[in-house]
Amino acid sequence: MLPPSTKISRADQEHPSPRGRRIPKERAVRRTLFRLLIASLGTACVVASLGVHAQTYSSVYNGVTTVEVFANSAMLITPTRSDNYRLLIHRMDTMEQVKMAINQQIPRGGEGPARAWFAANQDRIKRQIRPAAIAAANAISRANHYKIDRLPAIVVNGRAVVYGMTDVDAALQRYQATRALRK
Repeated sequence: MLPPSTKISRADQEHPSPRGRRIPKERAVRRTLFRLLIASLGTACVVASLGVHAQTYSSVYNGVTTVEVFANSAMLITPTRSDNYRLLIHRMDTMEQVKMAINQQIPRGGEGPARAWFAANQDRIKRQIRPAAIAAANAISRANHYKIDRLPAIVVNGRAVVYGMTDVDAALQRYQATRALRK
C-alpha cells in the first residue's frame, strides 16, 4: 500500500479490457492470474488423464509377447494386428472355405467336364490349396497343443487361454485381472 499522500494518475490505475472498457489495474491483474490458474489446472488435468490412460494402456500389454487367436471365419476378431505383441489368428475352418470355393468353380454336367476342368486348373488349385492346407494343419496342431476344446479361444504367451471372446484387448484385460488376483 502506498501512503495516503501519494497521488497515482488515473491512467496508471486503470487497464483496458479485451472489450475496450477500462477496469481497475488490480482487478486486471487478478483476472489474469485467475486465467493462468485455470489454464494450468486444465493442463494438469489433461496431463494427468493422459498419464492414467497410458498407465492403463501399458498395463494391459504388460508382459504380453504373443497372442494366438483360434476362431472360425464367421467370427470377427479385433484387432487384426498389433504393435504391442505378436498376434497370430488361426482360422480353424480354412480347409472347408477352400473346399467350398473350389466346389463352386467345378462345372456341372458330370464327371467328364469336372476332370477336364481339374486338369486345366491343377496348378492354380495347388497354389491355392497349399498355403491354406499348411495354415489349417498348423492351426489344428497348435489347438491340440493348447488343448483347446471350443471356439473362440485366445492364448496369451502360450500359457493362458481365454475362451468366448473375439476382442483381443478385452481378453487381455481379463487375463491381466486374473493374473493380478493370483499374485
